[in-house]
Amino acid sequence: MTGKAEQGASTFARGARAVLMAGTILGSAVAMPAAAQESAPVSQARPISIPSGPLTPALNALAAQADLQLMFDASLTEGRSTAGASGTMTPSQALDRLLAGSAISARFAGSNQVLLIGGTPTSLTTEDNAVLLETITLYGNRAGNSLDSTFASVGVVDARAIQEGHLSDVQDTFRRLANVDDSAFANSGFVIRGLSSEGFVPAGAPVGSLYLDGVLQTRYNARRAGGSLWDTEQVEVYRGPQSTLSGRAAMSGAIYIKTKDPTFDREAEFEVTAGNNDLAGASFMLNTPLIDDQLALRFSGSFRRSKTTVEYPTYRDFAGYDDFRTEVADNLRLKLLWQPSDMPDTRAVLSYSYSSDRPNERLIGIGSDFDLDDERGDWYFIPTYAEFRQTKAHNLGLEVTHDLNDTLRLTSMTGVNFGQTRRRSVDTGTEGLLDGIDGDIDDTLMSQEIRLNYDDGRLKWVAGVFGSFQEFDSRFDAIAVPYLQLSERFNRKTTNLAAFGEATWEFAPSWDVTLGGRIDWLRERTDQRNVDTYPFGGEPFAYSNSADFKETNFVPKIGVTRHFGDLQTVGLTYSEGFRTGGFYVNYRTGAPEYYDPERARSLELSYKGILLDDRLTLNGNAFYTKYEDQQVEIRPDPNNQSYRETTNAASSRTIGFEIEPTLRVNDNLTGFASLGYLNTTFSEFNHAAYGDMAGEPFPEAPEWTVALGGRYDFDNGFWLGGDAKYTSSYNGSFGIPPQDSIKARTIVNLQAGYARDNWEVVVFADNLLDERYFTFIDRDAAPVYGQIGPRRTVGVTLNAKF
Repeated sequence: MTGKAEQGASTFARGARAVLMAGTILGSAVAMPAAAQESAPVSQARPISIPSGPLTPALNALAAQADLQLMFDASLTEGRSTAGASGTMTPSQALDRLLAGSAISARFAGSNQVLLIGGTPTSLTTEDNAVLLETITLYGNRAGNSLDSTFASVGVVDARAIQEGHLSDVQDTFRRLANVDDSAFANSGFVIRGLSSEGFVPAGAPVGSLYLDGVLQTRYNARRAGGSLWDTEQVEVYRGPQSTLSGRAAMSGAIYIKTKDPTFDREAEFEVTAGNNDLAGASFMLNTPLIDDQLALRFSGSFRRSKTTVEYPTYRDFAGYDDFRTEVADNLRLKLLWQPSDMPDTRAVLSYSYSSDRPNERLIGIGSDFDLDDERGDWYFIPTYAEFRQTKAHNLGLEVTHDLNDTLRLTSMTGVNFGQTRRRSVDTGTEGLLDGIDGDIDDTLMSQEIRLNYDDGRLKWVAGVFGSFQEFDSRFDAIAVPYLQLSERFNRKTTNLAAFGEATWEFAPSWDVTLGGRIDWLRERTDQRNVDTYPFGGEPFAYSNSADFKETNFVPKIGVTRHFGDLQTVGLTYSEGFRTGGFYVNYRTGAPEYYDPERARSLELSYKGILLDDRLTLNGNAFYTKYEDQQVEIRPDPNNQSYRETTNAASSRTIGFEIEPTLRVNDNLTGFASLGYLNTTFSEFNHAAYGDMAGEPFPEAPEWTVALGGRYDFDNGFWLGGDAKYTSSYNGSFGIPPQDSIKARTIVNLQAGYARDNWEVVVFADNLLDERYFTFIDRDAAPVYGQIGPRRTVGVTLNAKF
C-alpha cells in the first residue's frame, strides 16, 4: 500500500462533525490499492526520512512512507513548520516528532487512520460515526507528551473543562480530581494524597511544587495556586514523588499550570461576570501576530471582586473592615512566541504574569454565642489577631527549545518568581488606636533548568540540571495593649543544585524498563532577630541567631511497563522522594535547632487504557507509600501549649488508589468521574501534649473522594452541565485522640448556557445546594473556632470572541 494523506475540505463546522473523512488530497494524489490490509502494521518500526520545512508536505511524506491516512482540517497546518524526522521508528513516533511544538495532537482511529486536532479540543467523528476522545497532551511530564504515555498518576483539567465548568482558579479544578483537595486553611497550600504541600511543619521546605508556565513558585505564591485560570490551556496534578524528571524535588506531588501560548491568528475574547455576594468580574484576551509565522503576542487579564458571607458586626469601625471582607483576585499575563524562519528547529516563549490575591479565611467562632448559623467572624479575644493577607506575585519565564537532530532536543527554562505578601489586622491604622499587626514578606525565587530529551523509538531518556536561589525576607510587628508587643525580622537564603535523569528502554517487544535518579545539594543560611514583650510594657525578651547548614540527598526510581497493543498499558514503579531538613528557633535559649530530611518510599501500579472504540479513557493508579523521619511540631511541655519544637518524630504509611474515566457517549453527551481511596496511618508519633498518635490518620486526609460530572449539548445551541464531589469525613487538625472529625460533604455545581456564533451566555451555581460545612475546627483554642467552606454563589457570565 502506498500512502496518502486526506485533508478536510472545509473548516470546522458544528463542533463534533468537524473532521471530514473525505476531502482534498494533500500534494500529489496517490491511489490506494485494494489490498490495504497487507500493509505493515503501524506499530512496526521502519526507516523514516523527512526533512525540516513546511508541515503540510512533511505530513504528506509521512503518509507515503508509513502507509497512513492523515485526516485534518485544511487550516490546521497552514503556515506551520516542522523540524522533520529521520531514523528507524514507528509511525506514531515519527508523527510525534513532526508535530512537536505545534499544539497539534494526533489520535489513531484505526489500523492506519489518524485524526489531527489542534487548539481547543473538539469532538471527532469518523465516517463510521464513531465518536472519539481527544489525545491529552501533557506539559509537565518531561519524558512523554501524552497522558497514555506516562505511568504517573496525573489528574488533567483542560481548557474545555475549565471553560464549561466555569472554573475560576486552580482550587476549583480539584472538585474533578481524586485524592486532591484545597488545604483546610485559606493561608496554606494544596493537599495531594493526604499531604499538604507545606507538610506538617509549614515553615519548612515545601513538600509539593507548583509551576506556572514552567516557572517554579515560592511557598507563599503557591498558596494562591498561580492566580486566575482565565486563558489557561491546562492544569495537571501529579500525585506521588516527582524528582527524576525536572525542577525542584517534590515528595508529595506537583501541579503544572500551562496558560495558552500565542498563535499566528488575530483573535480577541472578552468576558464579564456578575453574581450574588457582590460578585463582579471582567476578563479579556488579545492575540496578534507581529511577524507572520515568526513572532506572535498574547495579552490577557482578569479582575474579580466579591464579599465574604461571614459577618463582623463589631469590626465595622476599624480601618481595615472593608478590605477584610472583600476578596480580590486580579491577573495580568503577557506572552511572546518566537519561531524564527531561519532556525526552524528553535522555538522560544517569553512570559510575564502578575497576580494579586486576597482571600478571606472564613473563620467563625463556635460556642454559646456563635454557631454555624450565625457565621460570626468577630470571635477573637483580641481583634488584633484578626488579620488578612494579600499576595502580589510577579512571574518572568523564558523557555527555549532547540532540536539538535531528529532524536535529541535541548530545553532551557529560566524563571523568576517574586512575591510580596502583606499582613494586616483589621484594626491596623484605626485612628486613636495603637493596636495592630503590620507585616511584610518578600520572597524571590530564581531558577534555571537545562534539559536534554532523547527518543529513537526503543530508547528514550531525559537528563538535566536544575539550580535555584531563593531569598525570603520577613518583617512582623504586632501590638495588642496590654497583652503583647512583638518585633521580628527573619531572612533566609537557600541555594539548590541538582542533577536528574530518567531512561526508558524497550528491552523486549511491548516491554519497557525505566531507571531514574536525582542527586540534590542544598545550602540554607538564616538570620533572625526578635524583641518580644509579654505583657506589653514589661521586660522585653530579645535574641538573635543565625544558622547555616548543607545537605545532599539522592533518590532512585525504577519501573517496568507492559503494553497491550497501542491502547492499553500497565506499569509498576518504585520511586523515592524527600523533603530537605531545616531548623527552628528554640525560644527557651534563642538558639537554632536542626532537624533531618524526611523521606518517602512509594510503590505504584498504573493502568492507562482507551476502550469502547476510542470513546472511553480510563486511568487508574494504586499506591503504597511509607514515610520516615517525618518533620512534625511537638509540644514537649504539656503545661506550656504555646511552646513548640520541630523534630523528626513520626513515621507513617499511606495506601490508596485513584480511578479517573472520561467518556464521550455521543456527539452531544460527555461525562467524567473520579474515585479516590486513601488510608493514612501514623506508625509512630509520640506527642507530649496529645499522647501516642500511633494508629491515627493524617489531618486533612479524607478516606474517600468521589466526583461525577458531564455536559449535554442540545442541537439548538443550549447546553447543560454540572458536577458533584463527595468528600468523606476526616480529621481537621492534630489534637488529643479521638481527634475532631470534619463531617462528610457533597458539593454540587451547575452550569447552563446558550452559544450562538461568536458569543455565549452562561448561568452558573457553585455549591448549588448551599451545603454548609467546616474545613477544620480547633477545639484547643478559647473560644473554639473553625473555618467554613464557601457558601452558594449564583451568577451569569457573558463571553464574546472575535
